Amino acid sequence: MDPIRVILADDHPILRAGLRAVLESDADIAIVAEASAGNEALGLVERHRPDVLVADIAMPGLDGLSLTARVVQDFPGTRVLILSVHKDKAYAIQAVTSGASGYLLKEAGTNELAVAIRAIARGESYLSP
Repeated sequence: MDPIRVILADDHPILRAGLRAVLESDADIAIVAEASAGNEALGLVERHRPDVLVADIAMPGLDGLSLTARVVQDFPGTRVLILSVHKDKAYAIQAVTSGASGYLLKEAGTNELAVAIRAIARGESYLSP
């Protein structure tokens, strides 16, 4: 079985590095690219056509919600998992309304990230408890 192809998009380099380090230990997940801004992420999605885009809700330029709406419209084969520090349900509702398949809090455990990616890659939804 081919690995789940993932792009990481977050404006904090140390966070992207941490996400990469956590996910690289999973043989069924492959990081194909990283972006530090929404517009950059959109270009990488067009180029790589990943299975999953993991995107911060707040990034410079094109924010995570606007990025999600564009990806869902232009690249329906790519599902989006939004990462956020915001626990308020309103943010999760905005993410889902924008077309995200998942919403994960940045305070989640490291195993939960891979669980969420696998779930949305299978066509399911994933919301942090």
